[in-house]
Amino acid sequence: MDNRKGDKRVSFQQLSSLISVGMVFPISIVIGYGIGYYLDRWLGTTYLNVVFLLLGIASGFVSFFRTISQVEREEKANSDPPK
Repeated sequence: MDNRKGDKRVSFQQLSSLISVGMVFPISIVIGYGIGYYLDRWLGTTYLNVVFLLLGIASGFVSFFRTISQVEREEKANSDPPK
Protein backbone atom coordinates (compact mmCIF):
# COMPACT_ATOMS: atom_id res chain seq x y z
CA MET A 1 0.00 0.00 0.00
CA ASP A 2 2.90 2.38 0.67
CA ASN A 3 4.12 1.78 -2.86
CA ARG A 4 0.81 3.02 -4.26
CA LYS A 5 1.08 6.23 -2.23
CA GLY A 6 4.61 6.72 -3.52
CA ASP A 7 3.45 6.15 -7.09
CA LYS A 8 0.63 8.67 -6.66
CA ARG A 9 3.03 11.20 -5.18
CA VAL A 10 5.42 10.84 -8.11
CA SER A 11 2.54 11.14 -10.57
CA PHE A 12 1.29 14.33 -8.91
CA GLN A 13 4.80 15.80 -8.89
CA GLN A 14 5.16 15.09 -12.59
CA LEU A 15 1.73 16.55 -13.26
CA SER A 16 2.56 19.72 -11.36
CA SER A 17 5.80 20.10 -13.32
CA LEU A 18 3.93 19.79 -16.61
CA ILE A 19 1.24 22.24 -15.50
CA SER A 20 3.92 24.76 -14.54
CA VAL A 21 5.32 24.51 -18.07
CA GLY A 22 1.87 25.36 -19.36
CA MET A 23 1.99 28.57 -17.35
CA VAL A 24 5.66 29.47 -17.79
CA PHE A 25 5.61 29.23 -21.58
CA PRO A 26 2.98 31.93 -22.26
CA ILE A 27 4.18 34.09 -19.38
CA SER A 28 7.72 34.19 -20.77
CA ILE A 29 6.35 35.19 -24.18
CA VAL A 30 4.24 37.99 -22.69
CA ILE A 31 7.12 39.27 -20.56
CA GLY A 32 9.48 39.25 -23.55
CA TYR A 33 7.01 41.13 -25.69
CA GLY A 34 6.26 43.58 -22.88
CA ILE A 35 9.93 44.40 -22.37
CA GLY A 36 10.38 44.96 -26.09
CA TYR A 37 7.24 47.08 -26.31
CA TYR A 38 8.29 49.41 -23.52
CA LEU A 39 11.86 49.63 -24.82
CA ASP A 40 10.48 50.55 -28.24
CA ARG A 41 8.35 53.28 -26.71
CA TRP A 42 11.23 54.57 -24.59
CA LEU A 43 13.87 54.50 -27.35
CA GLY A 44 11.57 55.37 -30.27
CA THR A 45 12.40 52.21 -32.19
CA THR A 46 10.10 49.71 -33.88
CA TYR A 47 11.95 46.39 -33.84
CA LEU A 48 12.73 45.60 -30.19
CA ASN A 49 9.30 44.15 -29.47
CA VAL A 50 9.91 41.49 -32.13
CA VAL A 51 13.43 40.79 -30.83
CA PHE A 52 12.27 40.39 -27.25
CA LEU A 53 9.22 38.40 -28.36
CA LEU A 54 11.56 35.92 -30.02
CA LEU A 55 13.73 35.84 -26.88
CA GLY A 56 10.62 35.14 -24.80
CA ILE A 57 9.62 32.30 -27.12
CA ALA A 58 13.14 30.86 -26.93
CA SER A 59 13.04 31.12 -23.14
CA GLY A 60 9.70 29.32 -23.07
CA PHE A 61 11.04 26.48 -25.21
CA VAL A 62 14.16 26.13 -23.04
CA SER A 63 11.99 25.92 -19.95
CA PHE A 64 9.70 23.42 -21.67
CA PHE A 65 12.53 21.10 -22.72
CA ARG A 66 14.24 21.30 -19.32
CA THR A 67 11.05 20.36 -17.51
CA ILE A 68 10.24 17.54 -19.92
CA SER A 69 13.74 16.08 -19.61
CA GLN A 70 13.55 16.34 -15.81
CA VAL A 71 10.20 14.51 -15.76
CA GLU A 72 11.61 11.81 -18.05
CA ARG A 73 14.68 11.37 -15.82
CA GLU A 74 12.48 11.07 -12.72
CA GLU A 75 10.20 8.59 -14.45
CA LYS A 76 13.15 6.49 -15.57
CA ALA A 77 14.67 6.57 -12.09
CA ASN A 78 11.38 5.48 -10.52
CA SER A 79 10.79 2.71 -13.02
CA ASP A 80 14.26 1.14 -12.67
CA PRO A 81 14.23 -1.78 -10.28
CA PRO A 82 16.39 -1.37 -7.16
CA LYS A 83 19.74 -3.15 -7.24
